[in-house]
Amino acid sequence: GEEAEAAPSQDEAKVDVSRLDLRVGRIITALQLPETDSLYMEQVDVGEASPRTVVSELAKYIPVDQMQNRMVVLLCNLKPAKMRGVMSQAVVMCASSPDKVEILDPPSGAVPGDRVTFQGFPG
Repeated sequence: GEEAEAAPSQDEAKVDVSRLDLRVGRIITALQLPETDSLYMEQVDVGEASPRTVVSELAKYIPVDQMQNRMVVLLCNLKPAKMRGVMSQAVVMCASSPDKVEILDPPSGAVPGDRVTFQGFPG
């Protein structure tokens, strides 16, 4: 007999972007991690008591001087992950194509800690 594929449940079929804790941040400092050619370590102000440490694989795409004092969008509700011995506490959101990576710029006037929301997803 033929096996019918299980249809995804209503919950699985529905994507809710409001579950993502996307926040505006300002990279205070960024430096290349020693002994790596692709990783930056950034200190990022996301409107909390102290900056978050973030490790990003952006060194091959974005010059370090363009990372300093830069406004970015961060995904903040991932479990911290260790990269090359450094605990990364968020992810810098980017757009990419096969030959280019660009950091997403938050709306002008946004300040560190502002939530990024999507119309139709109250979150």
